[in-house]
Order: sequence, then structure tokens, then C-alpha cells
Amino acid sequence: MTVASRMAASVVLTLLAAPLVAAPAAAQATAVSATRTEPRPLPITDEVRMGELENGLRYYVQANARPEARAELRLVVNAGSVLETDAQRGIAHLLEHMAFNGTESFQKQELVDYLESIGMAFGPSINAYTSFDETVYMLRVPTDETEDGERPLETGLQIMEEWAHKVTLDPEEVDKERGVVIEEWRLGRGAQARISEQQLPVFFAGSRYADRLPIGDPAVLQGFPQEEIEAFYETWYRPDLMAVVAVGDFDAAEVEALIRERFSAIPVPTTPLDRPYYGVPSHDDTYFAIATDPELTQSQVAILSMQDPDTLDTMVDLRDSMIEQLANRMLNNRLAEISQRADAPFLFASTGRSGFVRTASAWQLGAAIDENGHLEGFSAILTEAERAARHGFTAGELEREKADMLRGFERAYAERENRPSGGIAGAWVNHFLQGDVVPSPQTQWDAAQLIIPSVTLEQVNAVARENLSPANRIISATGTAKPEVDLPSEAEFAAAIETVAASDVAPYEDAVVDAPLVASPPEPGSIVAEREIASIGVTEWTLSNGATVWLKPTDFQDDQILFSATSPGGWSLSTDDEHLTASNAATFVSAGGLGAFSQVDLQKALAGTSAGVSPSIGELRERMAGSAAVADIETMFQLAWLSFTEPRADADAFAALKAQLEAFVANRDAAPATAFADTVTGTLTQYAPRAMPPTAEGIAGIELDDAMAFYRERFADGGDFDFVLVGAFDVAEMRPLVERWLASLPDVEGEEQWRDLDIDPPTGRIEKTVRKGVEPQSQTVMITHGVFEDGVENRVRLGALASVLQTRLRERLREDLGGTYSVSVNGSSVAIPDETYQVSVIFGADPERVDELKAAVLDEIEALKADGPTALDVEKAVEGARRALETSLEQNAWWMGQLRFALEAGTADPAHIVDFGRFDVITADNVRSDANRWLGLDNLIVVTLLPETPAG
Repeated sequence: MTVASRMAASVVLTLLAAPLVAAPAAAQATAVSATRTEPRPLPITDEVRMGELENGLRYYVQANARPEARAELRLVVNAGSVLETDAQRGIAHLLEHMAFNGTESFQKQELVDYLESIGMAFGPSINAYTSFDETVYMLRVPTDETEDGERPLETGLQIMEEWAHKVTLDPEEVDKERGVVIEEWRLGRGAQARISEQQLPVFFAGSRYADRLPIGDPAVLQGFPQEEIEAFYETWYRPDLMAVVAVGDFDAAEVEALIRERFSAIPVPTTPLDRPYYGVPSHDDTYFAIATDPELTQSQVAILSMQDPDTLDTMVDLRDSMIEQLANRMLNNRLAEISQRADAPFLFASTGRSGFVRTASAWQLGAAIDENGHLEGFSAILTEAERAARHGFTAGELEREKADMLRGFERAYAERENRPSGGIAGAWVNHFLQGDVVPSPQTQWDAAQLIIPSVTLEQVNAVARENLSPANRIISATGTAKPEVDLPSEAEFAAAIETVAASDVAPYEDAVVDAPLVASPPEPGSIVAEREIASIGVTEWTLSNGATVWLKPTDFQDDQILFSATSPGGWSLSTDDEHLTASNAATFVSAGGLGAFSQVDLQKALAGTSAGVSPSIGELRERMAGSAAVADIETMFQLAWLSFTEPRADADAFAALKAQLEAFVANRDAAPATAFADTVTGTLTQYAPRAMPPTAEGIAGIELDDAMAFYRERFADGGDFDFVLVGAFDVAEMRPLVERWLASLPDVEGEEQWRDLDIDPPTGRIEKTVRKGVEPQSQTVMITHGVFEDGVENRVRLGALASVLQTRLRERLREDLGGTYSVSVNGSSVAIPDETYQVSVIFGADPERVDELKAAVLDEIEALKADGPTALDVEKAVEGARRALETSLEQNAWWMGQLRFALEAGTADPAHIVDFGRFDVITADNVRSDANRWLGLDNLIVVTLLPETPAG
């Protein structure tokens, strides 16, 4: 359950990601001309069943098969924090919490207990958010029947109906939940919150939004009378301000009938109500929002242009949004190119349009900068915007971006049958709240083919000019508050604007490398052995260079292929002195590009394709990860082959990345969370030098030649790698590609192995307190650890133990004591270099209550060890694990991770991947036994973050 300020990207941007077959030029010209003079409505998809009940409630129902046997349900209330009175600040959000604490049919914890008992996890599947303008409740439920014949989909709709008008608002539960919401407020405190408090009055000057943050006012939350929350519920939770959305693997007609029957029971409002909307006043002058904080770790500058909210009603709207995207993407490419220069004036920069609040959006151009680089960075991004406004973009830039945008639409259309239900549900939520049309995939595809090829330089250049209009402009700057940092004044920023406007800005020069990606393709190797792993549908090939390839064809996505490579070694094979270079080698080398192409040149060369590969070097392994659309699979193989054989050293890109890392570490210690995390890491590793974060001195000592040499060592032996391919391919069609691009990789004599660095946690009970920060907040981590017998059964049992403990601690610490917003329990194990496990408990709290909550955690652990879990605890753990596996089995990325793990573990036939019977080991007796062996307190590490100055 969260609060939100709707600073996310507009739904227009999410709807426009795919390409086309060019229509005849004459047809294009005629149709486009028509859209300019006669805006045609954008047709709404006919996939949805939508309607309005007599009481005013609207509904949207759409059948969708991904994921199978699941439905996404939403209750949308067109009311948020902006509608609160002064005496209600924070009540909209607290009311959202209360919906989970009791309705007419589900008393107190019964609602969450039920949902978790059918395998739906609190958070991923059961959640809600409150923003300035709306409150949205979200459920993911199974659409099959349970063993006793109960239908979770029908029960889910019942829950949503009761949220709409039957929340009990028991005063005792309200008082408990006050503490939970205040803890959520406390958790969100810190440098960024204080920066927002300085800047939001400028962004929202003269608007009600300025003092209606969804999280509310702690003083109001603590003391408001019961009648205020009841009044808000009665006033704003009314059917004519609500919508129900249901998208999933079901019969749409049946679900529509269920909604009409159940939600028609909500009474028709007896009095009319005009829901007010609050604007953000326009202004002719430039506003400045300059803010500092001693705990801020990164400095930024930005230009914001406040604008009317986006709409998506007509073909003209769709065309305008595409043109704007093209302009912003081209400017982003130029900014990225600058960031790779040795003398880059900013660390990174980007631009784009995003939603701000319901009645306003903003075009933003911002940069992260060195702590004393505000004016330089600001002038640089403004100069690039000015360059685009004066001289426009080049034909080459526009054609590349058109190709990329078209490719995106092409892939979206290819995946039209595999769209996730959650994304579709979100589009209907937005349709209800914003009125934006949701077109069908076919409509989007047809529109893309019509519009994108016809976009002209004149049109994108006009967008670049419009974005620099001084009307409604805000200059934002943030920085670290310390003596050696002096942020520019408003006058200095204003002078910089005048200087750039008066300067001679040269046109952009678009340099392109005209060469094939691989100049001389390698001679193919061969496949020397083949076997089938029938239990999991995998084909294994052994290559002539010794490498192993596992291939898993799937039909989960029609246009996705994933690739990975893994080999033992990693930065464990470096010396202590080489460690920082070794652990960052892949990052530095990747920044240089591949073969004849710099990273900038490579991005241009790959325009219109969907393929990428990224190498990495971890402690014990070097890896590559990649992906491609079906049509671009050979490009992905070429990128992988080049990453092995032709990494490229680029001194400028290296210097730019090094400067970024130095800026990152410059102020990282200012954040209390950093001191806390470093203490936890240091304690767990006994402050082993390799485990600790980098220093500015260490980064300064990294040399490109050393990084390149270590990278080449790790990726010299292609025959030492295991490869995995998962996705939409035919095994036979992959054979020539694998033979040419993987079997041809060099085979170096001998096999590399990782080295045990003996970085182990300490034994015994250790407790530490970190005092850092000015906010009245704390964080605590409690970790038990020890020797583990690795295996499928033990991993399943460890996961179940963590799940049971998390549920019990949430009920105790949050629901019963009202002492924390969230508590998380994680159980993890590793097989190398040693077989060990950790169970960690993490929670935030009022510093005055930390000892109370730590004692409660230990009490729950002892109770679990003594009495074991309840039947409901076990039922939740089993169903949660089973339902999660059902969904995971339909995901390419999950299969990739499982297969790579099996190869790294040396598992020849990992049949357990698809075996639901493995969850049979989750029993009450086993959980109790596991609590005694894995929650022993002989090896316990407790670290607590407290403010620098104790209360009082």
C-alpha cells in the first residue's frame, strides 16, 4: 500500500512503442492531411466490455490469457488527497489502509488471510495506492476453482464491492492503523523528502496540490477524530466516482454479469456531488526551485516547462505524441553522446514529458552533475536544447529514431496475444480517470504505419522550439549542503539563460560509421554431441570448442529470445590490489563499444534492431546476458561474439565513466542509509577489503589498460562457458547460428576455476548501533546464519520458513503493535564457495520503539521454534509457493535464471524445476524443525540505525 504523486510517464508514452510497413506515399499524404484538418476520433478497442450501472459506477471487462488462470482486478476511486480538508490531511491514504483491516464480511485480518491462503502475496498481488487525485485498489486472483469448489475470482469481486461501500472503519483498528501510516511517513523521510518540501511549493505555486501530499500530516493522522475518516468515506466513496476493472483469463460475459449483479447493490447516491478539480496556475516569469540538504548524495539541475495534461482522443493526439517522442529521443541521444566525453559537463542527462498531477504535465530536461557543476551542467543541457531549437535535427537522426520507434510498434503488435493483464488493466484505469482512448493493437499498428514514415524534420524541430518557451518555466537545482559547495543563485541561473540565448551555437554534426558489425565473420565450429532433457523440454549441445549450450524453445512471447553465458572465475582471480579494477572491468570495457564501433556509433548502427548483449564480472563468475527480437537473433549472436573477441578500449568513455563513479562516491557517506548498509556489509564480511565499497582514491587508481587486460582474461576461453537460449525459436534454425558464433569462440587449454577468498561472517552474537541522520527514524536488520546442506528440498524449506516468519512478524509488528510499516524476511543460501545460509529480518520503526520491536521479533522466533506454525501459516506458504511457480513457468526470464543456475550447479537433469511435488515438504513439523536449525540465535548479527541525536 503506497502513496503516489503521479510523476510517472503519461499513458500516451506507454501506448506508443511499435513499427510498420510503409503505406503508399499518396495515401499517406491524403490521410495525414485529413487528420490535420478533421481530427478523427481514435477508435477504442472492441476487446473490452464496458458499461455504466444505474448507480453511476462504470466497469471495464476484458478477457486476456496472460498469465494463465489469473485475473487482475481494480477498484478505482476518483478521489485522492487533493480533496481532503485541512482536518483530513492524510485520511485518504489511511482510509486505503483501512480497507484491508475489515469489511462487512471480512473482519480485521480475515481479508488478507483469505487472499494469502489462495496463494496471493501481500504486496505483489494484494496492494493499493493513494495519489493526489485517485485511490486504486489492486488484486490478482486465480480464476480456477479451489479444491473445495470456491471461486477466488468471485470472492475477489465481493471484496472490491465491500471496499466500495462496506469498509467497517472500526475505531480500534483505525487507531492501530494511525501508527502504521505514521511509520510509512517516517520511512519516507530523508534528504529527498526535505528537498521536496522546499521545491513543491514552487512547482505547485498557488495550487491546492502544494499542501496536500498523499502521505499527509503526522499531527493530523495522530489526532483526527473518528468522524473525519467516516466523513471522507461517505463523501467520496460513491459509485458515480468509481470504476471496476477486470482483465484476465476468464469468460468476459460471465464476469460482466457478476459485476453488474454485485455492484448494482451499491445504493444510488441520494445527493448530487460535483467533484472539484484543482489546477496549477500558469505564470509568465521563470520560477526557481533551489534546494540543498546535508544528506543529499547527488546534485542535479533541471528545466521544467509546465503544460496542459496530455490527451489521447484523436489521431491528431496520437500523431502529436509520436512527434514529441521522436524529438525527445533524438535529444536524449545527443545528451548520451556528450556524457561519454572525457570532459563531459554532466554525469548523465535526459529529457521527456511526464504526468505531474491530473491537471498538469511537464516537459523536463535534467542532468546529474558533479557537486560543484551546477552552472556548467545547466548551461550544457540548455545549449543542447537551444541547438535543437535553432538548427533542428538531422535527417539521419530522424530516420534512425523512426526506425527504432517502428520496430517497437512491430514488436508490440507481434506480442499482441501475450500482453500481461496488469498492463491492460492499468490502461483502463487511466481511461476512467483521464479519458484517454485505449486503441486495439491493430489500430496502434495501423496508425504507426500511417503516421511515423510521414513525420518530417519540420515537425520534430517545431517541438524542440516549443519546449524552450519561457512561459511556465521552472529551473530546479539541488545539491549537498556543505561549506565547499555553493549553489548558484537565481540571478546566476537567469544570467546563464541569457548567455546561452546570445551565444553562437553550432549545428549538430551527425557522424556515422559505415561498416558491417562484423567485418570478417568467423569460420563455424560444430556441434559434436547432442542430448534431450525431456523433463524440462531442453536440448543440450556440446560444441567443438568444449562449450555447452542449453536450448529451451517457448511460446510465452512471440518475439523474444533471451541469451546468457556463464563461466567460473570472476574477480576472485584478481589480487587484492587489482580488485577494484577487476570488479569494474566489464563496465569500463563495455562503455568503449565493440570492434570498430564506439558505444555511440554502435547505438546508431543498431537503429531499427532489437538486440543487445551485456557482459559482467562477479565474484565467482563472468557472465553475459542478452536478448533479441526473432528477426534480430543473428545480431545478438554477433554482439556476443564481439564481446568475447573484440572488446574496444575508449579512453574518452573510460574517463567519463570514471568521473561518474568518482562523483557517485563523493557524497555517498552523507546518507544515513549508506552508513547503515556499510556497517551491515562490514560486519557480515568482517570488513574484508574486497567487500567494502569503493573510495575516490581507489577509483582514481583504475587504469583502462588494466581493466581491458582483466576483461580479456575472463572472456578469452569461449569453450569454458555454458550458454542458455530461451524463447521463440526453432532448435533446428538455431544450429547454424550457434555453430558460427558460439562454437567458433576460442578454446584455451585448461579450465579456469574460481578462488575461495575466505570472506566469511563472524560467529557468535554481535549487536551494533549506527548513529547517523537527523530524522526521527530507524532501521534494523537481524541476521542468523550458518552451515547449510544445499539441495532442492532444503532450499524449498528455507523459503517456506522465511515466508511463515514474515507473515507472523507482519501480523505482530504491524497489525498488532502498529510499530512498523513493513517487515521483510529473506532466506537465502549459496553452494559455493561454501554451503551456507542466511535469514534476515528487516524493519523500520520509531527509534523509541526499536528495543520493543526487536524483542517482539525474538519472541516470535522462539514461539515458532517451540510451537511451530499454525495450519493457516502452512497453507499460506504452500499456496504462495505453488501459485508463484504456476506463473513463473510461463516466463522466459524465470526459465533463463533456473537453467543458468542448474548449469552453474552442475545439475544434469533439473527435473525439479517443473515438479510441484517439491512443496510437499512444507509441513508444520518441518517448519518447526527448520526454525530450530536455521533460526538459532548463537550466530546472530543485529545492526540498528538511529538518529545522531537521541530523542530528548
